[in-house]
Amino acid sequence: MENQRPEGKSIADSPLFKNILNKAEKYMKHPSQIASLLNEAFKKATAKRSVGTLAAEAWESLQLLSRMIKAATSGEYKGIPATSLVGGVAVIIYFIMPLDLIPDIIPVVGLLDDATLLAWFMASIKSELDKYKEWEASRPIPVDEPAKPQPNATHNADPSFGTPKYSDTTEGAVQIETKTDI
Repeated sequence: MENQRPEGKSIADSPLFKNILNKAEKYMKHPSQIASLLNEAFKKATAKRSVGTLAAEAWESLQLLSRMIKAATSGEYKGIPATSLVGGVAVIIYFIMPLDLIPDIIPVVGLLDDATLLAWFMASIKSELDKYKEWEASRPIPVDEPAKPQPNATHNADPSFGTPKYSDTTEGAVQIETKTDI
């Protein structure tokens, strides 16, 4: 039996992947669905991350690709051609599909075609990825500002908080209701 290790280009040329590309084009019209897709990919990658070196490399590539897709679909990043964006979404769809050219139910080997396609795709858009990484590194780190108190804001707090509720109770005493009190 010959070496049956899949190659990224041959996977990308397969009829299965061509169908996935069509599906990816439909996803592009619905950014919220892309966000869900990226979450699913993250869950699967997290679960498979400990499989070995191959999975760790795929994890890092998937993270980078996901960030780029997210930034592009949100409109923050405009440096990626539509064809590369659709291809990236298609690779993510392929990654999360349990039944692809090598079913994911086969331990370790099932991840091989996913990782191979991902590596091939990442290599094919390397210059675009480099531009994205440069853009990403140049962005300021967002800092959450503390919420500003609003003047004259109405509130429903108990004004007697911290004071004795009853004249015969000393300040700081705690009353506990028992079943007989209820």
